[in-house]
Amino acid sequence: MGEVDAMTRQSIDVHAHVGKTVANNIGQTVAKMLERMDRAGVTQALLSRAAGDVQSDGIRDTRRLNDIVASAVRDHPDRFPVGLGVIEPRHEMLAVEETVRVMDELGLAGLAVHPQMEGYRLDIPLWIDPIFEVLDDRRALCLMHSSPDPGSGESASDVRLVTSKYTNVTYFIGHGFMSPQQKAECIQIVKDLPHVYMDVAYQGDPRLTEELVRAVGSERVVFGSDVPFYELGEVLNSVLDADISEEDKDNILFKNTQKVLEARR
Repeated sequence: MGEVDAMTRQSIDVHAHVGKTVANNIGQTVAKMLERMDRAGVTQALLSRAAGDVQSDGIRDTRRLNDIVASAVRDHPDRFPVGLGVIEPRHEMLAVEETVRVMDELGLAGLAVHPQMEGYRLDIPLWIDPIFEVLDDRRALCLMHSSPDPGSGESASDVRLVTSKYTNVTYFIGHGFMSPQQKAECIQIVKDLPHVYMDVAYQGDPRLTEELVRAVGSERVVFGSDVPFYELGEVLNSVLDADISEEDKDNILFKNTQKVLEARR
């Protein structure tokens, strides 16, 4: 049933990566991303680079990675309505300048943030504040990866620090349900902060989608897969096969994200 529905429904994946994570050698090209989207029946995606990509050449590598995402958005605007950049705060002021370039010159919508993979922590304001001040001033989007590890620097409590401080940014919390504690804390963040959403990435269980809808409502859940690190179609089916209304499915699959994107125009 899920496969049939996928081919006839609009969907926007907020959590889609190109590039390669060097640590596990998993990655994909833009062409492969489009192939996977076509095979699964996914209409559009908010494109970002895979965290942990090659950074041997410092800030020049960061710029190169962001240029690739911007090029994909320019070349395929019907499939990638917006893109998200990456930064590494260890580059200090160069990272701040790159955040400005990502939004003001490349025209990307914000950043994908994965501190555990990129060597920084959300709970250190010296690293975080200069970057998020840029995002906040521009009412940016942020794909905020979260980890169940309390010491990771991207735990639910770390995510709350940033999302509650920089409230002009719209956040999609990535896979914020990998442990019972992380899930409970991320659900509470979404309940408390109207500019924060949870995605359904990195899993394929319709029961999780149902649980999130019961907890925060379908208006606060978005479709995100974490492709290529998880099979795109399986995550999509976790929404399509969930025991929720058709309106709830549409909210998750595209309407919520569509409203966020329209509000930025």
